[in-house]
Parts: sequence; C-alpha cells; structure tokens
Amino acid sequence: MAKQKAAPRPTRKHLARAQRERLASRILIIGVGLVLVAVVLVVGYGIIEQEVLLPRRPAVTVNGDEISRDELGARTALAQADLVQQRRSTEQLLAFFVDSPELQQSLQQQIAQIDAQLNDPNYMAAQTLQALIRGRLIRREAERRGIIVTDAEIQQAIEESFGFYANGTPTPGPTATLDATLVAQSTATSTVAATLTPAATATRGASPTPVKTAPAGPSATPLPTATAYSREAFETEWQQYLDDVQSSLGVAESYLRDRIVEGLYQERLRQSFLESVPREEEQVWAKHILLADEATAQAVLSRLRQGEAWETLAAGLSLDTSNKDLGGDLGWFSRGAMVDAFEVAAFAGDVGQIVGPVQTDFGWHLILIVDHALRRLDGTAYEAAVDRALSTWLASALEQAEMDFDPALVAPTAAPTVSSTPAPSTPAITATP
Repeated sequence: MAKQKAAPRPTRKHLARAQRERLASRILIIGVGLVLVAVVLVVGYGIIEQEVLLPRRPAVTVNGDEISRDELGARTALAQADLVQQRRSTEQLLAFFVDSPELQQSLQQQIAQIDAQLNDPNYMAAQTLQALIRGRLIRREAERRGIIVTDAEIQQAIEESFGFYANGTPTPGPTATLDATLVAQSTATSTVAATLTPAATATRGASPTPVKTAPAGPSATPLPTATAYSREAFETEWQQYLDDVQSSLGVAESYLRDRIVEGLYQERLRQSFLESVPREEEQVWAKHILLADEATAQAVLSRLRQGEAWETLAAGLSLDTSNKDLGGDLGWFSRGAMVDAFEVAAFAGDVGQIVGPVQTDFGWHLILIVDHALRRLDGTAYEAAVDRALSTWLASALEQAEMDFDPALVAPTAAPTVSSTPAPSTPAITATP
C-alpha cells in the first residue's frame, strides 16, 4: 500500500501572509462599519435637526423672550385659515348683493387683497411674526403692571367664543344718558382716529339664537322652545373643533389658547390705560382746500385774501370730494388724527387764520382754523383716545425692544401685489363652531 504524502507544513512566510490578510479584512470591515455609522449619524442628526431642533429654534428673541419657529408656523397656519374663512364670507356677500355694482366692486377688491396675502406665504409669516412680537411686549408690560390672566378667564373666553355662558347670557347694559357738556360741544362732527387693531382670537361660533315670540291672536301656535346649550354640548363642539384644526392645519391646542391669551392681555392692558387718559383733550376744528400743486395753492390763497368766499372756492376747486361741498369742513380732531405736516400746521395756527400751503402725500392744503379748544370727549372719542395711547406706547416699546432675528427669516419690505386674477379657494377647517 502506497504511502500518503504528508501535508506541507506552513512556513513562517505563509503564516505572516495569512495574518496580514486577516488584519486587512478586519480593517476593511471596521472601516465599512464606521462609514455606515457615520451615515446613520448624519441622517439621524438631519432628521432630529429638521423635526426637533429646527422647530424649537427661535425665529426671534424679544427682550430675551423666544418665539420659536414652531409657534410661528402654527400661528401663520391659523392666520391663513382665518383669511380663507374671510374670503368665503366675502364671496357669499358678493353673491348676495348682485344688484349693487359699487358694493360688488368693493367686495371684489377685498377678495383680491385676501388672495394676494394667501399667495405670499413669506408676507403672511412676516405679518404673523410682527403680531407675535407685539403680543409678547403687551403681555410682559401687563405682567409688569401686575396684570395676570388666569386659567379660569382663559376658559371663560373660550366658552363665550362658542356662545356658551356658564353663568347665563349677559344682560345688555343700560342706555347711556346725554352729557350736557357734550351736547353743548356738538357744533361739529368729531373726526375719530384709527384704532389699534386687536390681536387675532380664536374663531367665534354663532351666538345663541333668541326664541321667537308667537304672534298675538287666539289661533297662534306657540313656537318650540330652543334647547339649552349645555356644557356637555360645548365640550363636544370644542373637542371637534380641536380635532379639525389638528387634522387640517396640524396646530395643537396650546397655540389656539395662546392666541386667546394674547387677546385677553391686550384688553386688560388697554383697560389699565383708562386711568391715565384724560377725559378732556386739545382739539382743533378746521376746514381745508386740497389742491394739486403749490402754484395753484398760492393762487387760491391770493384769491381768498382778496375777499372771495372760502366755501365757494372749496366747492369749486378742492380735490377732496368727501367734504368740498361742505366748505372742506373736517370737524374737530385731536392730535394723531391727521398726517404729521397737516397736524403741526393746524395746531400751530390761530383761530380765524388761513394756514398754508401745507404739503402732504395728498397734495397741497390751505387750512382755515375755525376753533381751537380743550374739549370734553364723548364716549367714542374717548375710546379712540385710549386706543391711541396704547398704540403710542406699543410703538415706543417696539422701538426700544432688543430683538434678535433668525437670519434665515427674511421679512418682506412691502405688501403683496394684488392680482386681477382671483386665486383658487384654499381648503380650511370645515367644522368651525
């Protein structure tokens, strides 16, 4: 029987080569593993950055108070939904007033303006961010003054926005009586300045429908009594509304509550200004003639000095069609009601003096000072004065605030362009209470 050959014994050279190959394989495996780990880490960080860190990154810091990107996105979505609802309401009015061309034109312009805002997300976000900044400043000032909005007040505001009054429907207040001082001052119509636009609040539901009274007579059939709006019914509607907002807009309940809280703080802060706004105010009663250029204004001024009647020249030459037939009468007005140049000239003039020509963005004005006095404000004028005081404070607070914006967010410098072509309706939440 033939002998089998013995297997060759590995030499040192073979052993060293095998060891090098095993080491190379190990290094390759480790390298591939490290690359895979790095890829997973990069992808994971990207997801975390996009889904967790980025939404929490402040869009702006106002006096150390952060407004996150997530909050900005949620509030912008709510503002867009409000605009969509406003567009639908305007379209309904447009379909109803088909026999009024002037009103139709006005409503179409409103729809075009709404569409321009909806088609410019950057503008919408910028406007929302400005509202959030104002809201933060108002809340901090209110808290500084010791004003605190409680959870119970927030809940009451939510309930009442749905038409649910836990303590019964509020009774209308008594009719105000006439003030003899105000009656004596009513020689001219007061011009009311623009009021501060209130911060946005949650969409309000329908108010309780009053029960109709059956007509008199023996044959009248009593109408059924309306079912009381119970707390259980309110809570069902509120939860349905929250579900609709979450599913349609991706907005959590906390952001809806925040918007209501902002409105409450603004109203409470405004009430605190009532104590500091005087009931009497310096006012001017003036008339004006608006003209296109300085040369024309100087020519008209010369004719007035030669004795021609103010009312005649105002009716025939003034470009302000709203009051030219009234002699250009502007009535009584307070500081802040007119553009700066006009206001300065009017309040500096003497009674009976013709001031001007004064240039504004509207043209060239000749101003006749009819009277200048300290007058007691009526209810409407006083409310306007309170609003102006709040607006003045807010403008100062915005100017003094230390704000650090996210450089990735670029606010537009102008309003969106109004297009003549209406944009398609954007779907909004369908179960608005």
